Amino acid sequence: MSDLELMQKIKATWGGAIAQACSASSVPPSFLGALIANESGGDPLAKRFEPAALAALWQVLLGRKAAYGSIDRADLVAYIADLPAPAIAVPATLPNTVFQNLDALANSWGLTQVMGYHCLEAGAAPPLAEDFTNAGTCLKTTLSMLAAFAHQFSLDLASDFGELLCCWNTGRPDGKTFDPNYVANGLARKVAYEALP
Repeated sequence: MSDLELMQKIKATWGGAIAQACSASSVPPSFLGALIANESGGDPLAKRFEPAALAALWQVLLGRKAAYGSIDRADLVAYIADLPAPAIAVPATLPNTVFQNLDALANSWGLTQVMGYHCLEAGAAPPLAEDFTNAGTCLKTTLSMLAAFAHQFSLDLASDFGELLCCWNTGRPDGKTFDPNYVANGLARKVAYEALP
């Protein structure tokens, strides 16, 4: 499928949801469409395991690391043991879903591949990582995360598109993307989305 066909498919399928999500943000719909193209190709059920994230979460859970971003041990224990947050201690018995719950946090989910652990961060709406497969939840969380990147790195949501793509992929506006064409592809797809009727 060509980039133009991909962007046509994304706009036809998700254009309404994208426009609605962006109506309360200065992020243009074309940017969100390009981000979706880069991350999932428009598949709301897309899921990708991130081994480095799982290793980091295990380090926090085992007390070898204080936190992973804003997520500390109490957050992890509460989530994986299905307890009210914050959990003070690990309960005597754990539910049989404990490993699946931890694994869900180490996967990226949905249209923009939001990392599961973002469900534990302050202000995130979904109670479960899997909820990011809901397009509305995913797009709302994506816009919130983009706004946080813009605030943290003094970026303009309406113009610093290359830096925002880099932030999404690496966590920093100057990070090295795994795919060296990630930013260039996103910028080209944004232009293609804008040209569509």
